[in-house]
This record gives sequence, C-alpha cells and structure tokens, in this order.
Amino acid sequence: MSSPLQPSPTILLPHLPPKTLVGIDLITFTSTANFHGIRDLPKGWHFLYTGTTESLSLRCGAWFYVGDISTAGHGQNDSAIVVRDQNTGPEILIWKWNTDTESLSSLRENHDEDRQEAMRFKANLGGIWQTGGLFRYRSRVSPAMLSNQPGTTTESTQSAPQAEDDEETEESGRRDWQQLTDWISPSLLTRIIGNPEIDVNGHPRWDLTSAGTADRDADHIPGLDKPKEQPREDSETPENRAEEEKELGFLPIDLKQTWRVGAIGRERTDAAQDRSWALGDLILRNSTSVSGEITVDERTGEIQLLGELQFTFLMVITMMNFSCLQQWKRLLGLILTCRQAIIDRETFMSDVVRLLLCQLQRCDDVEGGLFEIDGDEGGKFLLDLLKKLRRSVDQVVEKGTQSKVKTELERLGAWVKEEYDWELAHEDILKRGTIQLEDGEEIEVEMEDNDEYEETGEYAPVIVDLDESSVVSDVVSDDGEMSDLDDMRY
Repeated sequence: MSSPLQPSPTILLPHLPPKTLVGIDLITFTSTANFHGIRDLPKGWHFLYTGTTESLSLRCGAWFYVGDISTAGHGQNDSAIVVRDQNTGPEILIWKWNTDTESLSSLRENHDEDRQEAMRFKANLGGIWQTGGLFRYRSRVSPAMLSNQPGTTTESTQSAPQAEDDEETEESGRRDWQQLTDWISPSLLTRIIGNPEIDVNGHPRWDLTSAGTADRDADHIPGLDKPKEQPREDSETPENRAEEEKELGFLPIDLKQTWRVGAIGRERTDAAQDRSWALGDLILRNSTSVSGEITVDERTGEIQLLGELQFTFLMVITMMNFSCLQQWKRLLGLILTCRQAIIDRETFMSDVVRLLLCQLQRCDDVEGGLFEIDGDEGGKFLLDLLKKLRRSVDQVVEKGTQSKVKTELERLGAWVKEEYDWELAHEDILKRGTIQLEDGEEIEVEMEDNDEYEETGEYAPVIVDLDESSVVSDVVSDDGEMSDLDDMRY
C-alpha cells in the first residue's frame, strides 16, 4: 500500500451523498457516509458516473485520463495498465458534488475559490486515507469485496490462494478495460461530446449524461421542439452545462445509400450489396493528411471508427444511452456487410472482429443484458450481420490462404456458438425440412431469412423488358446525363 505522503493517482469526491449510485469503468456500487473517493487509479482512460437511483434516474458521467494523455488512442499498449511513472507527482482529481444539478463537477481552472478549495482537500488527503474513506480501484468485483463495501475502514482477510485468484481476476479485468478503450482519443471525445472542461490542475474531462443524443436519434415533434438558443455569457457555469442536453457528434452513416453520387446500374447494385465503398469514403473523410501533403493517412480514419465503436458500446453498458446503441448498430451494419474490405482493409476488419468479441464478452454488464434492452429484436440483428460476414469471408478468402479476418472470425464464431448457440456457417444450418405434428400430419417448414440466401421471394432477380427506343430515350436525357435507370438491378 502506498504511503499517505506519496499517494497514488486518486479522485476525490467530497460531499457525495450516501446511497448514491457510483460507477467507475465496469463496476458500480452504492456510496456510504464514509466514502470520499477512489485511490490507486491505473494509467489510461476512466469513466466515472453517478445516479441518484440505480435504474430510474438520469446518469451523469465524465471521461478522464490518468497518465500521459498524448499516448491515448494508439491501440494496444500493455504497459499502460500496470506501469506508473515515478518521475512525476501523483495525480489528484477533485470532483465536488453539486446539489443543484445532482451531479459531480470539477473545480474550475480560473476561479480563486476553487483553487483554494482544491488545496484544502489535498491537505486533508492523508487523514481521509487513514480513516478508510478511499475505495481502492478495482476493475471487477471479486467475492472478497462483497463483504467489504466501499467506504469501510478495513479490508477483508484473505487466504493466499484466494488473494492470488483475486489478483488474476483483477489483471484480467484491467486487460478487458484496456481492450475496450485503447482506440479512444482526446480528439474523438471532443468530436463526439464537445470541448472538455479543464480543472484547477489542468486535467481535461469530457462530461455527458444518459440523455445525450445525436440529432438523428432525437424525437422531433413539430411545434413542441424548443428552438436552439444562442449561448449566453454565463453558459460556462456547471449549472447551465448540466441543464443543456448534449448533442452527440457521431460519424454520419446512411445505410440506405452506400454508393457514390452519380452511380447507376451494376455499380449501384454492387455498392448496395457490398458496402466497402461507403466504408472507404467514411474513412477517407475522417483521415488526416501527412505533413500537409496530398498523401492521406487512412489509418487515422480507421482509428476514428474503432474508437467510436468503443465509445458507443461503453456508453450503452454504463449509461444505457439509446442514441449510442443505435450508432453502435449502424457502425456494425456498415462494417460487417463489407466484402472487398476484407482483403483491402484486412488489419482494420480484423481489429473490428477482435473488438466485437471483447465487447460481447462484457455485454451482460448492462442491467438486463445488452440484447434484452434492444426490444423484441434482441441479438438477431447481430447474428444476421455475422452470418453475412462469414459468408463474405468464405467467398473472398481462398482456401488455404492466411487471413487475419478469418482467424478472428473463427474465434468469435466459437465463442458465440458456446455462449448463445449461434451458428455462423450458413451451410451448417438446416434451412428447409419436414416436421410431424402430434396428430401425425407432416408439414414443410423453412427458415425465415432463407430468401435472401437463395435469392428467392423478394430477393429474386427482376427482369425488365425494354425496347430499343425506350432504352435510348430513358438512358440519355437532353443534357446528356443518365436518368431513369438508376434503380435498375442487374
């Protein structure tokens, strides 16, 4: 245990009312009267949120980073979760409870009163530590912690084997959290949430609530929607910031038009079936140029998509944010229906499948389960997407060829088969058959989604007969532009 004279990275939460729901990363607990904060924060991203009740209240939270924030968002970095920089002083963050907004707000950078208050809280840190008012950071709740609620003054006595098991569980939990956040960067949070607020010690934090939503997911009722007001001079106060609902700046994804402007005929049909062009266009528009030259680093655009996949998923399982759930599904609907990208963007596609497996392994952390909160559809949307991806991989990857996407998809397929009894290989599924009823009558049954696979029913090809004169008049207009054949399918 660290000495009170040399405290580890800590977040103080003074004046937090007892029985407040507190969440840090993937665990939640109810605060006690003796709870004053969390110590031993590991390096990396953290998300802390509160709610007045466990399920029915508005949740308010914020992202913050412990350590050198310039290293955030660069993918896997194993040292980020275990190594602590000894050359710099400990990071002490202070978020004070605001009774007006019933949320936590940081002490502000440009206010003398806040700076003096921060100094006073830091001076009392040793006493708070000795009285057991600081909860030691945990990535998962082990059985030993159940008898030791946050805010108590002693820790449970454990046997050596039990302590070793808890340590392995903790390391596993920290690796999971790292894999769920390693593509999130300050620029991504600023794009989605907005500019961060800076506290008295220069630490940025990006705050949002469970009511935050993208404009496309908001319910707009004509005549009842409030017009957007111009920002007032006092709009930077915590009270006004809490009252303003965040509009989330997600990447624009339109799954109804996945072809370039002006595309017709086969090009348009192929782009509707294989969304690789739409994915590439989205990546290109969010990529950065190299040293101001014409060359574009498309990996930066891919990282934006990976980071948004991580952000939206975590905001669902922690804040139960509806708009984030819809964007997570849109991102998967775009990426997992790409065919050519399996070859052209092999690293990116394998990163997505690997991340999706890690997310599915933690999707039950949300209250009620991730798929259950999505209404009657449940996990069917994801099962259909994974079947399509498996079929695409089998079509574009030659047998005997090494493919990172295929390797990661096989790992994912084995896990969902064991956990959900999902079968991704379409040829292994009985699509049509005969069953016998109790009275001896035999009826033929068929899978509900078999039409798309066999190109029957509404997916059957359509043949259109056009005479020569109609083809010429319909295809070429007076201004020389193609028209009227945009919707033809070949």
